[in-house]
Amino acid sequence: MDIIRVADKLKAFRQDFPAVDYGLIQSFTEDHVGDVARVTGSCRVVDLHTGAVLAEAHGTRALRPPVPGAQGSKDTRDPDRAMTQALGRVLGLLGYADAESIEGDTDLPDHTAPAAAAPPRPPAPPRPRGENPATQAKKVLNGEAMPEPEPDPDLVDASPFRDALNGLDSYGKGTAKSMLDKAGIPVPIPARVAPETAELLRQILAQADAASPQAS
Repeated sequence: MDIIRVADKLKAFRQDFPAVDYGLIQSFTEDHVGDVARVTGSCRVVDLHTGAVLAEAHGTRALRPPVPGAQGSKDTRDPDRAMTQALGRVLGLLGYADAESIEGDTDLPDHTAPAAAAPPRPPAPPRPRGENPATQAKKVLNGEAMPEPEPDPDLVDASPFRDALNGLDSYGKGTAKSMLDKAGIPVPIPARVAPETAELLRQILAQADAASPQAS
């Protein structure tokens, strides 16, 4: 059975959400349950622009005593394991998990009481290929080709606008760049844009072309 590693989840998450926008805040605490020492790891996904916590999860492990004088892998790594467990769980809460992997097979039957008669559950519908972001990331990491997404029919081809901008003289390009910045249109212009963005591009090109010394 396939297993999705936490490292694969993290790579998939960072492909979608760069570290400059969303942070992963990890910490751990130690306590005792009876005579057993334990460590609880915590991980939060935080929007770095607003400080909002998007998801939070925890992981607990028994805390073994450290090896005297040892460092690195020879010392106890239980806090690291608890925080890694919390990281995997918080990414799973955000959808970076696969129900077809071992993570989706954790609902064990309850044998503490006789099973009540119940109608059989209908089989789950098959999951479309590439639907899960973690599965997509694993395929990319393994070098497997991914199908190209279907273009959004509501978007407009922006290549004519890019060609027209490239055809302006240096004065016109400077004027257009300033107007694009004020309108919040990224440069380079995406391959396809919304209709309202296309209309803004038409207006910017017309004004930049009119302001060019060549136009007079």
